[in-house]
Amino acid sequence: MKTKFLINPFERIAGWQALFIGMVVMALTAVFGKINHIVFDGVLDVHFGILDFSASFSMQAVNFLVLFLTMWLSGVCFSKSKLRAIDVAGTMALARTPMLALGLICFLPVVPQDIFDILRSVIFVVIVIPLTVWMVALMYNAYTVSCHLKGSRAVWSFVGALLVAEAVSKVVFIFLLNGLFANAPIFNPSVKNSAENTIVVADSLTIHQKTENVVKAFEQGNFNSITVYFDETMKKKLPVNGLKMAWIQTNFTCGKFEKADLDGLQETRIDKYDVLEVPFFFAKEKRNLRLTFNEDGEISGLFFLAVN
Repeated sequence: MKTKFLINPFERIAGWQALFIGMVVMALTAVFGKINHIVFDGVLDVHFGILDFSASFSMQAVNFLVLFLTMWLSGVCFSKSKLRAIDVAGTMALARTPMLALGLICFLPVVPQDIFDILRSVIFVVIVIPLTVWMVALMYNAYTVSCHLKGSRAVWSFVGALLVAEAVSKVVFIFLLNGLFANAPIFNPSVKNSAENTIVVADSLTIHQKTENVVKAFEQGNFNSITVYFDETMKKKLPVNGLKMAWIQTNFTCGKFEKADLDGLQETRIDKYDVLEVPFFFAKEKRNLRLTFNEDGEISGLFFLAVN
């Protein structure tokens, strides 16, 4: 009986009661996510990263609204019964409870510190997968109960609606937020071939010239050109899409990008690596772009560091 309640509490809790509880759950999830550096950048997506409170709450709101609207529209299309929007909204809000559990678990040292923290990355994934499966099970039961659907009609319409919700949420985070917070579009057609041209001359450039090119590429939204300078490990750990999302999240956290100060470039030598830092100014705060170059002149590390 208790097990059934864990995956289908919606026969007892629905409507305004479920919505209120769900709102509290999502608010706490946003708070714990910000504190523990967890980013809910999609209806089903969970990653580690740094956001401020406004960004963390905004992501929860977007995920909920996209999920609710998609499931409600699917229910309207496929259910033969009259639906109450409040039931769909309440049950879908409550279905995100497993993400609150994740936020609580992540008070333990399980969140990766960076993309190279392999052990914690594995532990984080092992924790996220079953909680995501639990959340999907709750969403399905919320959908069938609130939309009065059963059988194959319920399964296939739910799967379709969930895939649409995931896609729409990603579009919102990648394109809409980029348009609001970034200086240049994610995809810049005028520079789509510049990565190929950069490969030809990359080996002939100094690390200072490469740093200048990276800064200009960030200003133009030309992420393909940046990854050209990466070593093989960086290309695997931070591909173009990952770099785009990191840039959007940085703009989301720090405010809209305003300018970079190449005159303030600083260079240090740490063991076998050359470390170059360039001040980046955002609307809310200043960050330093840190590039670490290996002995072959390839970028083996890229970070936006807070400046005290």
